[in-house]
Amino acid sequence: MTKRSIRCFFASLALLPVLLSCNGREDNSGKATVRFSVRPDSPVAEITRSNVSDFTALPSGDDFTIVITDSKENVVYSGLVKDYPADKAYSVGNYSVKASYGSVSDEGFDKPCFIGTQDFTVTGGSTNDVTVNVKLANAIVRIACSEMFTKYYTDYTFTLKTGNGTVISYPKSETRAVFVDAYTLTIEGELTTQAGKAATFSKAYSSALSEATCYTLKFDASNIGSGSISITFDNSTDDVDLGFVELND
Repeated sequence: MTKRSIRCFFASLALLPVLLSCNGREDNSGKATVRFSVRPDSPVAEITRSNVSDFTALPSGDDFTIVITDSKENVVYSGLVKDYPADKAYSVGNYSVKASYGSVSDEGFDKPCFIGTQDFTVTGGSTNDVTVNVKLANAIVRIACSEMFTKYYTDYTFTLKTGNGTVISYPKSETRAVFVDAYTLTIEGELTTQAGKAATFSKAYSSALSEATCYTLKFDASNIGSGSISITFDNSTDDVDLGFVELND
């Protein structure tokens, strides 16, 4: 079995197939073998004009799971690509293959989920080549702070809470993006000003996120002293009031 890494470029780049199984021998009983490849075909939405590879290491072909079913929905094969028997013979007929990596419900850093399905027909007398186009099934969320924000708030910690109930801590030093289910999101924060004054905030976004889309939560403090910060999300900016915390001496 040929092993090559998947090159998942989700922008206007040429997409090259990744070979998963490449044994093309014909079975003596009249059956045929099948050769599979996986190819990403869906770009991340151009809210940030980014590629998934900008935010996490991409899985190799061997890391994908494939499930092959026949026309009666009987499972013909289920397992990792690296375990697929290259000389497996198929009877002539109609089949479907689903390729997947990760889970949309498993949210956090470096947790992309890719899914794709493809119907195919096996014909006798030759090797049958099947390409499965996979795409990112979850959304990407990243946090950015303006220069004014980082100057005025010397310390800060954010917390992301997803519609699935996942809680993800995002401290000041964190730069990675988060992979989440394409659902709803709440962002909370604890801030400390230059003067040592503490503040908190919470902002919920009820609109569902879109899969294969990268969103940026950008924080700004352009109105210093107003008791609020601005958060830009999905091309919309909102002023969010801060709740200041009285600290004991």
